[in-house]
Amino acid sequence: MSYYALFYDTVDDYVARRAEFREMHLLMAREVRERGELLLAGAFDDPVDRALLVFRVDDRSKVEEFARKDPYVVSGLVKKWEVRPWKVVVGNEQRSPAARASGAILRHWSARTTEAQLPKYLEHFSKSVLPELRRVAGFLGATVSTRQTGNAVEIFVETSWRSLDAIRAFAGPDLEAAVVAPEAAALLTDFDRRVRHSEITLSDHT
Repeated sequence: MSYYALFYDTVDDYVARRAEFREMHLLMAREVRERGELLLAGAFDDPVDRALLVFRVDDRSKVEEFARKDPYVVSGLVKKWEVRPWKVVVGNEQRSPAARASGAILRHWSARTTEAQLPKYLEHFSKSVLPELRRVAGFLGATVSTRQTGNAVEIFVETSWRSLDAIRAFAGPDLEAAVVAPEAAALLTDFDRRVRHSEITLSDHT
């Protein structure tokens, strides 16, 4: 995953004209934010002549696609835009604590594998599973943890979601059915066919 800065140069009467397109722009931005791709966004002040949007994605083309479809760009409020790779030296933006706020849904799944196959599964999860999850509106984040048990390794996957409807868009009508691709199953010795869901009722972050 890499950071990218998207710069907008706005037209002179941007503030006066943006009201008509603001809700559409914000709706699009929130959807990308929910996928964990857009971290920060806003216009510079005094004067309001530029805007900055910071993304963390696996491909620059996703930022470019956002810019081309942004109502502000399509409507002509942005006269020029530019995407620049951003090397973060100090700090590392994490998913907002609000992503695990009260009311969010946690989806729990576990599996077993060998020490030799574990690195391959983790690579599969990072390169194949996470990109797909981020495309689902309402996905908030994922955590993978492991535990050594003799010669085997237990894998625990916990994903967080804004609602059951968001999970349904990912898993289908049977919400408790585990979604395991054949290439992932081939790396596991055993895995849960059913998942468990719980609702966050209290959360604390530092």
